[in-house]
Amino acid sequence: MSSALLETIYLSTSEKYSYPEAREFSRDLDLKLGLRIDQVEEEILKNSPNTPWSGLDPQTLQTPYPELRMILHKLDLQKGQAIIDLGAGYGRMGLIVAQFFSGVEFIGYEISEARVMEGSRILHQFAGVKLLIDDMSRTDFKIPEVDVYFIYDFGDLESIVRVVDQLKEISKRKSIRVVGRGRRVRDHIERHEPWLSQVHQPEHCGNFSIYFS
Repeated sequence: MSSALLETIYLSTSEKYSYPEAREFSRDLDLKLGLRIDQVEEEILKNSPNTPWSGLDPQTLQTPYPELRMILHKLDLQKGQAIIDLGAGYGRMGLIVAQFFSGVEFIGYEISEARVMEGSRILHQFAGVKLLIDDMSRTDFKIPEVDVYFIYDFGDLESIVRVVDQLKEISKRKSIRVVGRGRRVRDHIERHEPWLSQVHQPEHCGNFSIYFS
């Protein structure tokens, strides 16, 4: 990856954007990175129409790069820590982790093999960054124990509840942080998970919230 592109990522994700501007910037950056997201999403819609969120605008499917940079800045992850993205899409968060958080491990789970294969073309060059194919809606899906979890409405409410229940068990063994993005996951946490929403004051930031166990 060229130094000029790295500078573009750094400068642009440090600036403030309106949400439409952030989406447009992210679309352009994906193209500069060589990600063929529009093409892959068209193929998914044609060949695997039952894939979660197929047919959705790719910029709605994914969190914009500047917002991911803001999230990770607030989390202030340190060397030796790890973050899991549940519903990682093409692995945008992994790229930001690789560029700005040396020694932090990133694991992204995504149900679509096509999305994982495309994202991995770019991410494979970075140590400590993994994008994995898995179905978070499986009743036997097990979440590794890490420091931070990012959840962006990856599936139906039942699946999200099951995942949050696992995180509650993990929190009994270690302190964790949970970043909720999307109406479904945030509403569930606020209404039904007092161990996250009420014990410690969450940090609400527009499209996402950071919760502390």
